[in-house]
Amino acid sequence: MQDISEEILCNSKWLIIKEIAQKTQSASELATVLKTSVSNVIQQLKLIEAYGLVRKEKSTEKNIGKPKINYALNQEFVYALMVNQGRAEKKYFKSEGISKMMFNLLFLSSDDAYYIMKFSIKYEEILKKCKAIGFIKSTRDSIELFVITDHVDEIRAKFSNLFIEDLNGKTKKIINWSHNDFEINDGLDRGDKYFMDMLKNVQVIHDPGNVLIRYKAKRENI
Repeated sequence: MQDISEEILCNSKWLIIKEIAQKTQSASELATVLKTSVSNVIQQLKLIEAYGLVRKEKSTEKNIGKPKINYALNQEFVYALMVNQGRAEKKYFKSEGISKMMFNLLFLSSDDAYYIMKFSIKYEEILKKCKAIGFIKSTRDSIELFVITDHVDEIRAKFSNLFIEDLNGKTKKIINWSHNDFEINDGLDRGDKYFMDMLKNVQVIHDPGNVLIRYKAKRENI
């Protein structure tokens, strides 16, 4: 893969990448969303594909004529720009493992990121026993997380309503709303408001198997 160019992350190419990151789409679908021509989208996609950021996929839908070509995200990455006194640097990172979780946290408020990261390090067993963790909301005194796990009773008993202290002695309670796959699928199939609202608003923090991402997509298709 070529080194990431700033050009590829700007203007129309960036808008295309953002759309494909949300879901796999064809050139015509992208053109409709972005209000531009299909030929323009195809031209931009060729360059994005050359950098290894997206890939072509043949649609599994049965259509008359040529198979429909969709474009999917080929890799997850972070392109970071840091400017501090005495240091300015740009760097490309693969978004994977714990580093992916750290970058997800950076897009929360700095205070929330600190508490959640400290919680994850202090009680790292929760990362081994959950399929995904998402951020629901934060108040002055608490942070609420959505946890997908096969160990619901254990997570609720051991890792919820715990207090985390920052460097200045301020504490926040970590509240985990824990559910297993059956509960989530059943809730979505019934159109349960609790799960519909939860999956609409939750922000992914830790999701190594894209379990939470798939549930959010399922919710969008209901």
